[in-house]
Amino acid sequence: GVLQYQGGKWIYGYNRCLGKCSVFDAELWGILDGLNIMLSRNFENVLIQIDNMEATKAIHERSMSSLNFALIRRIRQRLEEI
Repeated sequence: GVLQYQGGKWIYGYNRCLGKCSVFDAELWGILDGLNIMLSRNFENVLIQIDNMEATKAIHERSMSSLNFALIRRIRQRLEEI
């Protein structure tokens, strides 16, 4: 993932070794890791851009049917802290 200023200037890059997983899982982990970095470094007035519609829907829908529910719940909790 990448954190950058509004004009596109790079602030911070991050990654995680996930082993074998789906693109969807990788997107969710990237979102969670980015949120954790933003919160730990006290970034304010942030805009989060996600280019995966499936991940976006999973985060916004309140359905409990997702296999990744625990990870999605952690993302929602972090979003509430921003």
